[in-house]
Amino acid sequence: MHSPRVKSLVLTLWLSVLTLLAAAQDPDSAAEKGPAPDPIRAAYRQDAEGYTFYHDAERNQPLKLVEKPIMRWANDDDWTGDVFAWTHDGRPEVVGCILSGPGADKSRNVYHEFHLLAEKPIAPADVQNGRRWQPAEGLKIERLPDAPKPAETAAARLTQMRQIARGFTAFMFAEGTWELRLLTQPLMRYGDEKSDVIDGALFSYVWTKGTDPELILLVECRRDDREPAWYFAPARFSNRGVWLKRADKDVWGVYGHDEPAGKVSTKIYTTAFARTIPRPDAKD
Repeated sequence: MHSPRVKSLVLTLWLSVLTLLAAAQDPDSAAEKGPAPDPIRAAYRQDAEGYTFYHDAERNQPLKLVEKPIMRWANDDDWTGDVFAWTHDGRPEVVGCILSGPGADKSRNVYHEFHLLAEKPIAPADVQNGRRWQPAEGLKIERLPDAPKPAETAAARLTQMRQIARGFTAFMFAEGTWELRLLTQPLMRYGDEKSDVIDGALFSYVWTKGTDPELILLVECRRDDREPAWYFAPARFSNRGVWLKRADKDVWGVYGHDEPAGKVSTKIYTTAFARTIPRPDAKD
């Protein structure tokens, strides 16, 4: 005969099993529902998936959209955005952001921005509001002077890339000069030891208002005619003026960005209003 303690334990186990079975069959259970999706982030993803960029002019080699955003950011003035990357053979060739801020009444204004990371122009692409993005030139990637010899291991190279990014100081003009803050965790890591780009990473510099990336720094370990070496390229991610210093010397900079008046942009960076979406908390 089983003791009362054993009977109690058996009864408890049976009740636990029945509870789990009921939860699995109940569509309203917390386990079935999971966390509620963010409608704003879902709208960002929808917009990103609507774009197709091509590596070649013949449009035979579409770029691949990275499965998840490489960065999600928010500012203290109710602006948010998701950063996406489109790759060719694993290397990012286009980086873009779908972002939004407060609009009129019960809406949010959505903007799209893109920057070319390919060294050669990609095929012209239709972007927001019936416009066409047709970069006239690719991204200029330069060898980094006085850089250390690339390390043999991936872990050591990541340390070197972080040190390289820290060696730059980024600034932005917004009613005065602001020093931007480096996020030392790269947005994206890529590369192939068997290819010309052995290793690479994208770093971001953000404003004090939050984590909106205002400038992106590409750092790559590349093969050249002699041996592997470090290369870099800045990419503006703001319509404001931004610039870089290294060892207290100006090394790169761009003025405030204006979109061309026509329907075609030949600049390496483009940004414009895309559409409005309802505020998640808006009620009819």
